[in-house]
Amino acid sequence: MKTKIAPALPVLLAGLTPMVAGAIPLAAEKLEIYGALRLSVDYADSDLGDTPENPSAGLVDGGHSLSTNTSVLGLRGRHTLSDQYDLVWQVEQNIDPDSPRNRGIGNRDTFAGFDTPAGLIRFGIMDTPYKRNGIRMSQFTSTVADPQAILGRGGGGNQRLSLRAENSIRWDRKFLDKRLQLALQYGAGQQDTDGVTDNNDSSMWSGAAIWRQGGLVASVAYTDWSELYAGGDVSGLNGGLNYRFGAVTVGALFDRLDADDVAYLNRDAWGGFVTWDIRRDYTLGAQWIHADESDAGDDEADQYSLVGTWHAAPALDLYLAATTTVNQGDSGVYRTADYAHGDRVNTVPGGDPKVLSLGMAFKF
Repeated sequence: MKTKIAPALPVLLAGLTPMVAGAIPLAAEKLEIYGALRLSVDYADSDLGDTPENPSAGLVDGGHSLSTNTSVLGLRGRHTLSDQYDLVWQVEQNIDPDSPRNRGIGNRDTFAGFDTPAGLIRFGIMDTPYKRNGIRMSQFTSTVADPQAILGRGGGGNQRLSLRAENSIRWDRKFLDKRLQLALQYGAGQQDTDGVTDNNDSSMWSGAAIWRQGGLVASVAYTDWSELYAGGDVSGLNGGLNYRFGAVTVGALFDRLDADDVAYLNRDAWGGFVTWDIRRDYTLGAQWIHADESDAGDDEADQYSLVGTWHAAPALDLYLAATTTVNQGDSGVYRTADYAHGDRVNTVPGGDPKVLSLGMAFKF
């Protein structure tokens, strides 16, 4: 359920504000308040071996945790300029019911732009098409089974490519009766340019093509970041197929990273998932994501996840999730729960972190 303040507020304002000849009626203004509360109780084990426990670094030797997992609150609106042009805007913010954190207002997708016959054009801070495509082609993103623990990242550290771009311009348009969607995004000044002129040498661009027909979704996306890590260029290519037939959905995906100066960001990954709607209100899903050995060597890994979800109400899901990431090489430090899950579960080189989670997701 989303709260829409239209047309009640515009009608009230219309009674107080005289209409100007040729002006758009205030009823054309729409404001929407939306959000999501995602919370879970987790039992996590980082598989530390002889390494001392360090909870502040996400290294736990078996323990429980309360986590908020990409809980958000947002405002978005649309103002009609003419019968073909609308002004659109959005401000979205992380919220943390489990513990307060120092976050700025509008730290998630926040933009202003125009919906036109030539497409949707937006300016602001937004997820790249590459990042969104990785989420689209996989499952369980806001749980401990988050596939972004492998997708968009390498096995040797925290560097990742599934990012949100600042100072960016994005264009989206649908073609062929909305079966084909194209997206392009460019961002300048991605490195330490707050309050000064954007540095075009520290730039990003990303694009995606998505095809939807019947139960099929097929997509491919690319991104390139200059001067991202160690001053070098980093690029990513991902894509996949999802197909739904009856109560079952199957999917397959791939993800390739290439970096000038970070060896463990040169690697291929792939995987697949299956979900089964056992009944209208119960879904069982399994997912496997594999990271091949990178140029750094000895860091191959697999993530295995199983999630059962009860759709308790139209806006409420309750779930039980189990996941483990098996770092097959002695140098791999792929975690399991990642950034979309609020409390990340790290590991030591060659460790196999595992998590059992009971969670909820409520959207409004």
